[in-house]
Amino acid sequence: MTENYDVKYILSKGGCTQIRYTVCPADAEPEENIVSRADKPHEDFRKLWALLPGVAARFLEFPLQNADGQNIILRVTKVNFLDSTKYGYGMQLVVLLEGMALCPTPLQIVTQKFYCTETLIRQQGEKKIPMQLLLPNEKALMESLKEEAFKYAYCGKRQQPTIDEAQRAYERGGYLDEE
Repeated sequence: MTENYDVKYILSKGGCTQIRYTVCPADAEPEENIVSRADKPHEDFRKLWALLPGVAARFLEFPLQNADGQNIILRVTKVNFLDSTKYGYGMQLVVLLEGMALCPTPLQIVTQKFYCTETLIRQQGEKKIPMQLLLPNEKALMESLKEEAFKYAYCGKRQQPTIDEAQRAYERGGYLDEE
């Protein structure tokens, strides 16, 4: 790909995916776009998105059980991609906690910002603990997710319908440009 791009955020809610990105095609001015899509993202994107609840659990850093001792379900709804002059690239997640024992509605939490460089180092005895530092697998996930999100928003990389799904869409007028 000859374009330079940067993805600012991915929002997934209610069956729609919204992506804000900046792209600078070769020999052209940069353009910023927010794209909302209701079609199914490609499997590569969905596989990466499925890894985010594990990252969110580490970012949140507290037990994920309700008052009845049942596990709370994490659902990531937004990923903000960060670029700090001091700490480098990073990400912040918006998470819904579902399955609360005392409240029927999910609780929304915004995680702390995690970067490629620690924000500070905490001393615990002789042990040094880096704070708000992305792990190597989280850095790789972040970069891959940005790439797949850009391909989905800008290049239209998405899950192709099956023959039956395409036939049903055609019969319902989903392909108006064909006669």
